[in-house]
Amino acid sequence: MKIILVNNRFKENTEKKAQEIAGRLASLQVEVIIDNGLDEPFAETVDFIIVLGGDGTMLRAARRYGQRAVPVLGVNMGTVGFLSNIEINELTEYLPLILREEYSLEPRMMLEVAVFQKQSLLTRVFCLNELLLRSDSPRMLSFEMEISGQSLEPYRGDGLIVSTTTGSTAYSLSAGGPVADPLLDAFIVTPVASHIINKRPLVVSPQREISLRLLEEREAVIGIDGQIKMDFGPENRVLIKRAPHPLLMVNLKAKPFFTSIDRSLQRQ
Repeated sequence: MKIILVNNRFKENTEKKAQEIAGRLASLQVEVIIDNGLDEPFAETVDFIIVLGGDGTMLRAARRYGQRAVPVLGVNMGTVGFLSNIEINELTEYLPLILREEYSLEPRMMLEVAVFQKQSLLTRVFCLNELLLRSDSPRMLSFEMEISGQSLEPYRGDGLIVSTTTGSTAYSLSAGGPVADPLLDAFIVTPVASHIINKRPLVVSPQREISLRLLEEREAVIGIDGQIKMDFGPENRVLIKRAPHPLLMVNLKAKPFFTSIDRSLQRQ
């Protein structure tokens, strides 16, 4: 068996824990690769991925390895842990189940984000939570959204979020979007500080494609999972669709979504 341990190199405790777990797995005849995000993603075939950290580390792991169709377990060492299934002090208890492959999988829809300069593709990124289009200055943006070729009336405001249902509890929620069951496949489209009062959040079928472009000269950026930032101008267009692969999240223990999210929101 070959396992990748993903950790956050900016947090010393996850670095130390990765080394400790790697030693334990090696004693069980498991081949271990540690990925702290400094180098390119490990290219060879692996059987399992363990992510040590918070939700940010899981988002990075999803972008790097989500297309592999490999089970991914989130082990919480952060502060929120919406995307984690177990806590770090439970990992030793659950290691035998991992090695015997006694777990269930929860596929989570991911986004495929393609950014164009006129007709030329600049970059393509897969992400788990959301894409954000926002102004890079105090001025509002005017922009157009098309859904599978259907043009909507222009938007005007600070920006727009297109999220998965997994990402519905992140930035989209803070901007007034709905909490969505993460087992659904859907786009959640949430305006950010809309200047047009009738622009409300939309829930869009994952069979559709969403296209965004600016309508005037403005300084704008797009953000992907809160970790990737790109300049975005009038000659750019971004196309968002469902990724061809889901993220295969591991369930080792029951973690009821609605009970957990309700308690988390009550504490805020």
